[in-house]
Amino acid sequence: MKSVFAPIVRCMLPLALCAGFAAPALADASAGIAAAEPATVAAALNAAGHSAVLTHDDSGDPLVQASIGGWATQIVFYDCNEISHAGCQSLQFSASFVPEKPFDAAAAAAFVRDNRFGAVTVGADHSVNVTWDVITGRGIDPSVFALVVKSYRLALDTIGSQVFNPGHLPHLASATR
Repeated sequence: MKSVFAPIVRCMLPLALCAGFAAPALADASAGIAAAEPATVAAALNAAGHSAVLTHDDSGDPLVQASIGGWATQIVFYDCNEISHAGCQSLQFSASFVPEKPFDAAAAAAFVRDNRFGAVTVGADHSVNVTWDVITGRGIDPSVFALVVKSYRLALDTIGSQVFNPGHLPHLASATR
């Protein structure tokens, strides 16, 4: 079988290369959104109409301050080199706010059952903390990243409808600014 297809593949390969159909290198993070390239995260959010500013946290790791659908969010970078703060492998979207309506651990557990990528905790001060973890490795497709952002925003909208009175913006509970 191999000998039958070999001449066909040899003839088709130059055509594909000349026509510009060569597959992109899988290791090329510039083709996707990667924690290892923090600017790609901020750029993707800005391109999607959200506001995002790349900065760094107190330890020197990258940090993106963003507004996603009106929700103040920080994107924390994890699995970074401890010395250079580069080469990060994962992200965590995070929002924290003080609810206007009661929201307890049982409500948080119910929310998590319906939102498999998110985590919700309720602080001792009754603050609600929503996190959304994403492993990017060498990079994920921009359409996949857009789906992550959309899912995170919908999760925030859902929990927001449970804890805020209609028409009220969330009150931040932590230093997510």
